[in-house]
Amino acid sequence: MKAAHNGGFTLLEMLIVLAVVLLLAALAVPTLGGAMRKQEEAYMLAVLRADLYRAQQYAIAHRADVSIFFTDGGAEYKAVEAASGRQVVVRSLPSPWRFRLVTLRNPLVFTDNGNIEKAGTVWVRGGKSNYKLTFLLGKGRFYVQKM
Repeated sequence: MKAAHNGGFTLLEMLIVLAVVLLLAALAVPTLGGAMRKQEEAYMLAVLRADLYRAQQYAIAHRADVSIFFTDGGAEYKAVEAASGRQVVVRSLPSPWRFRLVTLRNPLVFTDNGNIEKAGTVWVRGGKSNYKLTFLLGKGRFYVQKM
């Protein structure tokens, strides 16, 4: 009686293929870590911009001054309606990030027409990346610049 020949893979062949797949995965993981960090950084900056625009829009919509307080050396900021004390935005940055007030002094005020009361610069520092957040006089504009 003849034995059936199934034509399947041997255990040794499957172990070799598994070892190659694991080696390729181990080589890809460090590159994914850097991409993940960049994505988290971009998200954090997008949230910061959105919160600043929200405070500005709140000032325009409610015809009230909105004060933004950055914690110098800390990782928190909040936007408060000046007249009522109502909090518009309260947020903390992820762990390595910190604010450093350079030429801007607290509070940054969006007036009832959306303009900034006084110009200035705030550094946002964390890990290997540094950003300069610059507030301009005039139309209430600001921009973020990687340093």
